[in-house]
Amino acid sequence: MHILINRDGHHMGPFSHDQACHMLAEGKLQAWDLCWQNGSRDWITLDKIPGVSEKTDALRQQRRAEAIAAANAAAEGGPAQPNPQFVATPGSGNTHTYDPGPVPQSPRNWMRIGVWTGVVVTLITALVVWMFFLIEDVLIENIERRADNLTYVKGEIIPYTGVVYQYFDDDSLWEAVNYIEGLREGERTVWHINGTVALNETYQSGHLIIAASFNFQGVPSGNYESGRGKLTLYFNHSGTRNEELEYEGGQISKRTIWDHNGNLIAMIPPTLPPNMAEYTSPTLPGASLPGATEPVAPTITIPPVATTNTPPTNTNVVVVNPKIPDPNSRGRLTEWRYSVDNRATARNIRNRIDLIYLGKQYTAVYEFFGWPDEDRGADWVYKGLTVKNISSGGYFSRITFRYRNGTVIKIIAEP
Repeated sequence: MHILINRDGHHMGPFSHDQACHMLAEGKLQAWDLCWQNGSRDWITLDKIPGVSEKTDALRQQRRAEAIAAANAAAEGGPAQPNPQFVATPGSGNTHTYDPGPVPQSPRNWMRIGVWTGVVVTLITALVVWMFFLIEDVLIENIERRADNLTYVKGEIIPYTGVVYQYFDDDSLWEAVNYIEGLREGERTVWHINGTVALNETYQSGHLIIAASFNFQGVPSGNYESGRGKLTLYFNHSGTRNEELEYEGGQISKRTIWDHNGNLIAMIPPTLPPNMAEYTSPTLPGASLPGATEPVAPTITIPPVATTNTPPTNTNVVVVNPKIPDPNSRGRLTEWRYSVDNRATARNIRNRIDLIYLGKQYTAVYEFFGWPDEDRGADWVYKGLTVKNISSGGYFSRITFRYRNGTVIKIIAEP
């Protein structure tokens, strides 16, 4: 009987039955090595050949006994018995012709494949866990747009590439925006708090390409394409209308803003009466129409003074100058917000002085702020205010309302 061994695709032998047993006992062959016997039809493992396992065990016991005897003899000072090692000279001069056929996969090969597959699966699982649980999301509040019109993570010097997120208080996703090298690229999606999409935009190199808006129920409410269209935005917590944007030539041509109760806050540019050039609003006592294109005489109505023969009981008459600024007016005590780039979203319109008073009459400014610190005709300047710069941080303290025919046409914030 001759035995041909195949280990990892390489043939060894052929060996005789005794040679195979000796090599197996010495560890030169393994019980799971594939082998083919002369005249056999299939490949089998070495331990399946009749008599191999039994003879191998006997040889191992014999060698163990010889090793123990040699150790004892050495301890007693006698000569150690030699431990003959069998050296196989497989098949030299053998003239037999074998046709073992295709070699099946070794069980050890399958074991290796299983081990490596397990390692790869473990690494992939660890990578997924690391990506989704250990890497913190970049939040919108932690990015900023700088003078080069690129977006950066605060404190970083390289324009941001990746996705930024914003979440509702219940940790559900509010907004996701993709950036490449500081410019919006690809999708920007905003969700209502009920999970429906509120706004979906597509950007290319920072430019808006297409967009669509949806109401609280997911019904389309506007679209933008090829630089034209109209989009309606909503308060994401309640679904009430917040803002309507009209586009022409890729630019916002008109913006209308409402508060949570549906009251109109601002219309930019304002819708003016057809005869605006001749329009004059009711004037305040002691004031001319700010920013009038032509001098307008103030309309002052003086009620008739009742006459009586009884002298006044209080002769200490205090005359108040109506144009003295009031430091305790509500407008001066309110903390306002201002955007340099005039951006408006559902998140940042509260107390936006640049949106609330644009297009309003000067009487509305007077009602809330009182008289200005400086009256320059077309400009009313108020100082000592608290106005937060929501574009780049910091605060302004000086606000100028610029008028034309009594209507606020521009609001300027200065430190």
